[in-house]
Amino acid sequence: MISKKTYLALDFDKILNLVQKYAVLDDTKNLILNTTPSTDYDECKNLLNYTQEAYKLFYTHGISQIEYCDKLGDELERAKRSATLTFSELLKVARLLRSLRIASTSIEEINDDEIVYLKNLALEIYYNFAIEREIFTKIINEDTISDNASEKLFIIRQNIKRINERIRDRLTELIKKDATKYLQGETISIRNGRYVLPVKTENRSFVKGFIHDRSQSGSTLFIEPAEILELNNDLRNEILEEQAEIERILADLSNKVAQISDKLAKSKDILVEIDVIYSKAQYAFNIKATKPILTSNGEIDVKYGRHPLIDKNSVVPISVNLGDKYNYVLITGPNTGGKTVTLKLIGLFTLMSMSGLFIPAFDDSKISVFDNVFVDIGDEQSIEQSLSTFSSHLKNIINITQNATEKSLVLIDEIGAGTDPEEGSALAKAILQELIEKGSFGVVTTHYSSLKEYALTSNKIVNASMDFDADTFKPLYKIRIGYPGSSNAIEIAKRLGLSQKLYDNAKLNLTDTKRNFDNIILEAEKVRYQAEKDKEYVEKLKIESQKLYDELVKERQKFENDKKVYVEKAKIKAQKLFNDKLEKAEE
Repeated sequence: MISKKTYLALDFDKILNLVQKYAVLDDTKNLILNTTPSTDYDECKNLLNYTQEAYKLFYTHGISQIEYCDKLGDELERAKRSATLTFSELLKVARLLRSLRIASTSIEEINDDEIVYLKNLALEIYYNFAIEREIFTKIINEDTISDNASEKLFIIRQNIKRINERIRDRLTELIKKDATKYLQGETISIRNGRYVLPVKTENRSFVKGFIHDRSQSGSTLFIEPAEILELNNDLRNEILEEQAEIERILADLSNKVAQISDKLAKSKDILVEIDVIYSKAQYAFNIKATKPILTSNGEIDVKYGRHPLIDKNSVVPISVNLGDKYNYVLITGPNTGGKTVTLKLIGLFTLMSMSGLFIPAFDDSKISVFDNVFVDIGDEQSIEQSLSTFSSHLKNIINITQNATEKSLVLIDEIGAGTDPEEGSALAKAILQELIEKGSFGVVTTHYSSLKEYALTSNKIVNASMDFDADTFKPLYKIRIGYPGSSNAIEIAKRLGLSQKLYDNAKLNLTDTKRNFDNIILEAEKVRYQAEKDKEYVEKLKIESQKLYDELVKERQKFENDKKVYVEKAKIKAQKLFNDKLEKAEE
């Protein structure tokens, strides 16, 4: 199982955070953030096929996203236990039913033979339009049920309306009769669900009825007049009837939900799965990603890959391959030249592909499925265990060498660094030999010349270097397979302002072997760089020559066409002149 440490080192968690932003459902967002790459080849292939179909549904057929629905709690389980759901809970279920229906029918209606996997998923979705419509029809909002929810409820509410009108009419008569004498005002109030009038306290004996409340000042009593006592009782009875009918309607709807609850729970999980797939497709479109070709033999061939977390306006595409002719790529070259970015790109693309995510690279790029991805990147230091940087790296690498297999991808940045150069170099070589013997695959970065020499003699590992300008030593952020690189630390230091004296002394302090090796690489680099410039110039001349040749051919063809037209016109004109002369001669 790939460790969380690997996800963090390769920034896979940041990719997932970007993907989850395209999700509609709350459950989907959590599921995406907890994604773990699959190590099963067939499953990885299916995941990519799902994303490919979703991509086509969105950007060829114009299908819409998942319809939002609320996150359900225990509503379905409670309905199964004969509990009555509230207005709000039933509306949640109805919104789920609507989302399920739209998701299923929108996929099923697409007439495309290439949409196979998602159609099979859509067929597994259960939805019930009758129950969905019934809930939305009967429940207006989280506080209101429709008058037409049942025939009985309609009659009850008509009765309530009629009784209310009768009570108000009677109270209005009383107000007109006694307002100035006994009442505090002309306002009709309700206390404890019953209609009352505001009566001055000193006039209590003049208004017969039941006292329900008193004002804070004590100057007003709220009295239910005896004249409307029976009407209030009738109203109260109808309200109780209304509540009972509402409870019956809610219980009936809850029972219908209970009967389909298991199917809804299963379909909800499928809906979340589809939302995950849709999110991956939209992320792929946004970063201009393509579907990688999956392999199972360790072969990786990234063509012009762009790191998805680097600004698209400044990222430099990288092409790198391994697993076909060689198992390992040893990247050398100056710092800040892009070695670590290249290493992390390989690992990140692998995790993305094994999770059903497209990669930002050219078509036909290949990514292999691995049983594990081991990473040792950065200056981690275990304070809790009191380990130095070197010790921390070494402990990690020991774990890698013990657990790596022929199905593992290994990524090590600055192997053997952090200790005595000679011992670090010897240790790094031994580690590389062990990993190669195990049949694993990977990318390793280093500054050690001995490892470059080892890569020249082994057929399982190849040198690679980050390209730089041989004259200015500026990094070009491009990788060259088959060529060892030089760190050029002294040259770069000079370019950054190192004095000539320090520069000369630093050069003298180099061993003859190191100096000769670096000079050979540098001279080779200059020759290669000049050769590439010459090649570009020749290619440019070829293009210009071809363009000029094409223009000349075009001009010649035009001349020939114009010549033919001119000759034909001349023949016609001569014939006409001849005919005119002949006609005159005959006359």
